[in-house]
Amino acid sequence: MGWGFRKSIKIAPGIRINFSKSGISTSLGGKGFTYNTRGRITTSIPGTGIRYTTSLKGRKSSSRDSHGTSASTGTGYMNTENLSKREQATQDFVYKVQSRTTNALRQYFISHGVYVEDDDISDAVTLEAHQPFLNTLAHDLALTTKAIKLAVDIGTVSLAEKEKAMLAVYEMEHKCAAAQGPRGELQTAASALMARVRAWPSVPGFVGPLFVALLGCFLMAVLSVPVGLALTGFALAYGGYKTFSFMRKKAVFSQAIKEANEWFQSKLTVEVTPRPAIRSSNDYVALKAAASATVTAAAVIYTIIAYPHHVASNGNGEQATLQSDTTAVGSNGVVPAAATAPTLNTVHPVPDFSWLVGKYPSDVVNDKRFRSAFNGVSRADWKKISERLAVVNSSGIQMQDGYLVAQGCKEHECSTEQAAFAVNATSGKGVMLVKQTSNPSGNASIKVFQWPDLPVGATPLSSWAQEAARTDAAPSAQTASFQQTSFDCSKAHSDAEHIICSDAELASDDVQLAAIYAKAKAVADDPVAFKERTRAQWNYREQQCHERECLIRWYADQNVAIAAIAATGKVAQQ
Repeated sequence: MGWGFRKSIKIAPGIRINFSKSGISTSLGGKGFTYNTRGRITTSIPGTGIRYTTSLKGRKSSSRDSHGTSASTGTGYMNTENLSKREQATQDFVYKVQSRTTNALRQYFISHGVYVEDDDISDAVTLEAHQPFLNTLAHDLALTTKAIKLAVDIGTVSLAEKEKAMLAVYEMEHKCAAAQGPRGELQTAASALMARVRAWPSVPGFVGPLFVALLGCFLMAVLSVPVGLALTGFALAYGGYKTFSFMRKKAVFSQAIKEANEWFQSKLTVEVTPRPAIRSSNDYVALKAAASATVTAAAVIYTIIAYPHHVASNGNGEQATLQSDTTAVGSNGVVPAAATAPTLNTVHPVPDFSWLVGKYPSDVVNDKRFRSAFNGVSRADWKKISERLAVVNSSGIQMQDGYLVAQGCKEHECSTEQAAFAVNATSGKGVMLVKQTSNPSGNASIKVFQWPDLPVGATPLSSWAQEAARTDAAPSAQTASFQQTSFDCSKAHSDAEHIICSDAELASDDVQLAAIYAKAKAVADDPVAFKERTRAQWNYREQQCHERECLIRWYADQNVAIAAIAATGKVAQQ
């Protein structure tokens, strides 16, 4: 007892994978002509149910005459690289017969209001209303089928058979044209509908505008509020423009498609092939736009809440600096009571700082909640603040007159490197004072970080600032006389110059180097190069030497180099 099975799966237009008892194979081609990888060729006339199968490997040929429908329409060409000219001509003849027959039948159906494409012509020929006419084409179809069988079996068709087949095609075309109905405008209506469907506007995407908006929020937090707001506003405006533009085009094309559909429907009697239509009317563009705008608004609000110091009135991050030396502080060292920056009303949530009470400043100095209380503090300045809050008293942060107050100093340098802060428990704004000594002359400076509407004089730190200023002003007034150098020590501004002015050995080296420099300048063969070399070495001293040992090495090296120039006059060698 024999058994068998067959299953065909379409994986792409014109390509199928076949499963059967004998194994797996692949079919290539469309309606009218298919080629199987096992060497089987099948030809047919779409819509007639007539097809013929032969094997290129010598298998027994068989023909089938049934009323079943074919799998697809159109003729898929085989690979013609290895075909002779005669075989190629035969294949072209088969294609011509099939395509002209299919086109004649389709034009007949269209004229009678039956909308059908080549792929569905086999469904149209089963319509009961058109069977009397299709029976008149049986003789002509038999002639064309005979010619196709000859082409497949022997690879060629005689001129007489070609003539008979083409005469049959002419006869079918003539009969189909003579039997055409009054609804020939259906094809024009279908073309117009297809054109409008293809012109349907594409759905806009909101990933790009949303990304730009989030980038703007990020810039608001880390760089500049105006730049971030401008970028976010541009993203919202662009997204809104795309949304409204799509909605406007959608309304226009919807009306055009509706009119084309009405015209198409007026010419239609039977719809075998589905009419052209947009894939889906549910594009959810308005919902996507609203969701994108909501996410952007939430991101902006979160940025304002989480980073209030960037959207406050003093957005430029400038800071006030009070010098406690003899020229900047004066004899009494009094700290000004208020800053001169204008005050703007900015409303933002006030954080709760009650959790700071009793804690050590060194434990909370790097907490984001604590840092948000201070305005305009850079990363480098905050590092100095952290160092100067390392040593504190045992009481930690205490509440005093409505302010959370604490002070500390740098480890092993408590007499000169100090810091203190006060945070208003009501407004959440704070003032930070940093005292530091930057040179060996004993001059100290107090740097103030404050909000424009929170002066130092209104906080408990007022007395601390005045005391720190007086402590450093007294020694400054008794500064010893400067050493004799090649420059004016009263105008010294860098660490290197202050160290030279306070050290006799370095001052002597400076005077000696100045004398050698004058001789070298007079004999230098390239004054421009000599000037550039001098500037580079001076910049190195000012920027890199912050201690005595570095300056001693620098003067020793320069004495040797400039003495060589003074002796030879050649700058390039040094």
